[in-house]
Amino acid sequence: MVSAISIIGLFALTGFSTSYTNGTKELVFVQTLWRHGDRSPTKTFPTDPYQESAWTFGGGGWGQLSPTGMKQHLNLGKMLRSRYVTDYQFFPTKYNAKQIYVRSTDVNRTIISAMSNLLGQYGQDDGSSVADVDYPAVVGWPKGFVPIAVHTVDDDTDHLGNMESTCPFREQVWNLAKTSDEVKNFTNSDKVQSMLAKLTNYTGETVDIDNLWIITNALYIEQIYFNDSIRTKNSWFTDDLYAQADAINDQVQLYQNGIFKNMPNVVNGHDVGVLTRKIRGGPILNDMVMHMNIKLACQGMTTPNCTWINNLKNYVYSAHDTTIYAFFSALLIEEYAVKPSGGYPLYSAAVLLELYVDSADKKPYFKMIYHEQDGSGFKTITQGIQGCSSDYCDLDVLRNFSATIQPDQPIDQWCYSDLNKYSGVSTVSMLLIAVILAVRNDFFGLF
Repeated sequence: MVSAISIIGLFALTGFSTSYTNGTKELVFVQTLWRHGDRSPTKTFPTDPYQESAWTFGGGGWGQLSPTGMKQHLNLGKMLRSRYVTDYQFFPTKYNAKQIYVRSTDVNRTIISAMSNLLGQYGQDDGSSVADVDYPAVVGWPKGFVPIAVHTVDDDTDHLGNMESTCPFREQVWNLAKTSDEVKNFTNSDKVQSMLAKLTNYTGETVDIDNLWIITNALYIEQIYFNDSIRTKNSWFTDDLYAQADAINDQVQLYQNGIFKNMPNVVNGHDVGVLTRKIRGGPILNDMVMHMNIKLACQGMTTPNCTWINNLKNYVYSAHDTTIYAFFSALLIEEYAVKPSGGYPLYSAAVLLELYVDSADKKPYFKMIYHEQDGSGFKTITQGIQGCSSDYCDLDVLRNFSATIQPDQPIDQWCYSDLNKYSGVSTVSMLLIAVILAVRNDFFGLF
């Protein structure tokens, strides 16, 4: 499979329009996956003294991006501009609708994070944009601000960006995973049971490993915004209790993303680790690899259905910590790239996936870069991926990973499959077919 798709992908590799090279390697495409910025809690527990009315920023209410979160993405946008516009001269100096596509999950905080980020990339009053060409020269319009389209799909069906989309099969796999010896031993341990019992008593609701994150997440954010009063208004809160609860939740997140100490973790004939990584991180990893395969396959072709990808330089996913977590877990680099082990990717964390073509050996390579949080730079993490020994790695390594954890059916169908009827048969990767169909069928107008 890999050799066949490599032949197609490497056909006529010369002639990519790019202005950045590193030695013999030419940058041809960038994909970015980022987490939204700082926000209010998405929900909380009944006894919490900080209910929804306490959160007034960003329009008010649960899960809204704060001004701090907007600034975090403004800063990241400026960093992306510095890297790809100023230093690499790869992205255009001003917004070009054909060269960037931005997809966000359908919630305010990710959409506004994308807007804030794009403001940093292309909305500054630096002379790069022209009044009455890129924005209206009228009183009241911020000088230099260029609005850029942010696309989205219904959140319940967004299996790429929203790890909580409606997917009964994913829930069945998680319920099965909870019956494994490893998860049961962890859940039933004295440490975990004691903490769940304490929190049940304190919070006014029954707390288990499935809703523990609500408490730890709310307390995390409240320490940012109400640290001067949280210990007086919430008398049971202590730093030690929070740290213990958070550590337990970190381990739960590993399990929920298919990372177990004992791998494979087989229950009733199903490897719940592989199934989990397929259903969570599999869709977005395969989407990214599909874009790169199509970029390579369409090079040198002038058919209308290849025009969009030939022009496109930057594909953006504005999403969540859980999205990045699932993506890393699919590549088995969660512990390498997310610090501390088991913790969530932080606000404005971003993964940059760069596609290169080497003019010497005519082979495609990828480079993976991570931005951990606001204030940190870009760190190359390619070598954390098994099979990658340098900052530039053979694209076939990523193709193999994507084939291994590719959903066994189109994800919107697989989500409604019945695990009890799932045979676990191996599936031949559909990447080659996807590339061929992409070139033959004009469905890319959707982008």
